[in-house]
Amino acid sequence: MNEARDRIVAFREHGFFVVPGFFVAAERTTLRRACDDALRHVRERSQETGHTTPSISLLTDPSCFERAAGAMELVGSSRVCALLRGLSLPGEEETPRLKDVQYYHEQTRRDWDGDWHRDSQLGRPDLELERTIVQTTTAVHFRVALEDDDRLEIVPGSHARWDSPEELRIRKGRDRTTTMPRAARVVLRAGDACVFHAWSIHRATYRRDPPRRTLDALYAFALPPRRRWTPEAP
Repeated sequence: MNEARDRIVAFREHGFFVVPGFFVAAERTTLRRACDDALRHVRERSQETGHTTPSISLLTDPSCFERAAGAMELVGSSRVCALLRGLSLPGEEETPRLKDVQYYHEQTRRDWDGDWHRDSQLGRPDLELERTIVQTTTAVHFRVALEDDDRLEIVPGSHARWDSPEELRIRKGRDRTTTMPRAARVVLRAGDACVFHAWSIHRATYRRDPPRRTLDALYAFALPPRRRWTPEAP
């Protein structure tokens, strides 16, 4: 049995795979302690971030970056990069680029459901441009659950195709609903890891209870830079 090959096959077909027991208890405890310190720091400074937001950024906030240095080491480690190997499309670079690191937490004030979306739609209102992005590029989330986490829902295989009319209505229309056909819930036990395609149709639900502690890193596979040939002056 080739686990790496099986992961790639699952990713190509479904857009995600789960790695059970990626972290042992001691590793999980150490990482959570550092990330919780960053979360506590953010909650003390803000009435919104860390309370009503889905997550805090450990990469863009310097104080969080310092407190959760272990998380930064993890998302750049060979251990994580091995899970991402072979996921890029032909023509893309094999080594992904880190875009962000988020620490997902439970809400402190209210429960709410996230919108169904593809990450490709963020900042791209033009549907044809987004469709091109989905068809020609790759971005992936790596996440590890530090407590049990069943908040993520994905439409399997949606990363490799465009929306059906019903999916597009739910994702982008004015009469959005919370029910998405063919969606599957991804259940992670504490210590499990998951890799999923950022262009998949997905959403999360956000609750005050039980506690949620999930580290998520976003990566993108870039196209190799093109070399421009400049003719020599005569």
